[in-house]
Amino acid sequence: MILKLEDLSKEKLIDLVLNKERRIEKLEKEKEKLERELKKYKNANTPSSAHRHIRGNTQGLKAKKGARRGAPLRHKGSTLFLPYPEETILASAKKCPECGSKKLAPTGYIKKRKMIRLFITRKITQYEQQEARCENGHLILPQHHDLPDQGIYDKKIVSLVNYLKFKARVPHNIITDLMRNVFNIPMTDTTSLNIIKRTSERLEPEYEQLGKEIKQQKLVGADETSLSVLGVNHWVWVFCNNILSFFKIHNKRGGDIVQQTLGKNFQGSLISDGWKTYTVYCHDNKIRHGRCWAHAKREVEFECKNKHADLYKWYCDIYKSVKKARACKRERKIKQMHNHLKADLERWIGAAKARTSLRKLATKLENGGSDWLTCIIYPEIPMDNNESERSIRPFVILEKIMGCLRSEGGKKVYEIMMSLISTWQKQQKNQYYILQTLL
Repeated sequence: MILKLEDLSKEKLIDLVLNKERRIEKLEKEKEKLERELKKYKNANTPSSAHRHIRGNTQGLKAKKGARRGAPLRHKGSTLFLPYPEETILASAKKCPECGSKKLAPTGYIKKRKMIRLFITRKITQYEQQEARCENGHLILPQHHDLPDQGIYDKKIVSLVNYLKFKARVPHNIITDLMRNVFNIPMTDTTSLNIIKRTSERLEPEYEQLGKEIKQQKLVGADETSLSVLGVNHWVWVFCNNILSFFKIHNKRGGDIVQQTLGKNFQGSLISDGWKTYTVYCHDNKIRHGRCWAHAKREVEFECKNKHADLYKWYCDIYKSVKKARACKRERKIKQMHNHLKADLERWIGAAKARTSLRKLATKLENGGSDWLTCIIYPEIPMDNNESERSIRPFVILEKIMGCLRSEGGKKVYEIMMSLISTWQKQQKNQYYILQTLL
């Protein structure tokens, strides 16, 4: 039924208008809410995967039309090396498949093919500990070196459970399902949880040693990410380089954690994304501090590329010049380039400040001060903090899988195990086998 305005009374028209206004007001509020939510994803620090989801962009998921498939040109590639065979089986024909003749004469040619076979076996061993009493009346219950201190599982099973949990990021219910159905090993979710808890307690001295070693490093990268523990927001801190990873989980994002981890006597250099906690720590303790150019470049690109193309091009030129300066070997030339880039960066910040929409970004870069160019004077300090971001990424993935840590005790377990697993990986050690040696 279509209502004609001329048929409505004055009161009806007023009600109609008021209802429309209320509807419009409601829609405006919903629009503002959706825009706020969208801003959480549309920023310089948003992962590329999130951008693809929002924009519906499939770039990177499908090959471009006409693009060459496979590895890039001149890619060396790699060949799977198979060890020397432990067993040789001869396959000989009994008759001709074409005519059925059984009179066959070998030609001398033998085609050799290797096949990897998997033998999954379970063996239950009963240990009988024969009690004895010495002449002084002391009871003795002998131990066996293969027997674990607790539980019924040997080192291989314990190592496998920890490997699956912290390296492969497999949930406890899947681990126990795998143990029962693939290996025929009885195990419950609670048992799996207790295994990794006891393992972390056993390896705590190794973790503490890592904490001492990180303080002695010449270069340390630092980063942090949020993690929910029992519904309360916590922070995962990583202090690392290309050979070590040391994790701390804390409910604070303040400078106390950095101070506690690296200490006042840290003699190395620190590279970070510019969070004020690191800046204050380095300033108070007179430590060389490098800022992450990759973070800054993403932010500049996000803010300037479309609306301020001239400033974006200018910044890219500065970025290229910094890379060029780092490659220079002549000390005098390095100082000249440093001074030139310092002045150029200051001019860029001044130009950005003159534009209202870029004042926040310009102030952020200005607060970095001389830290932006530390990587020129000290080339051992990288231009980016990518090593820290790569190291902390497993925690981001874990949170997506688990949602949160469900106990306070779980924090310590993850600190220890993730630190060790990450460190062993960087040192190209087999995490599964090294776990067996340490248990």
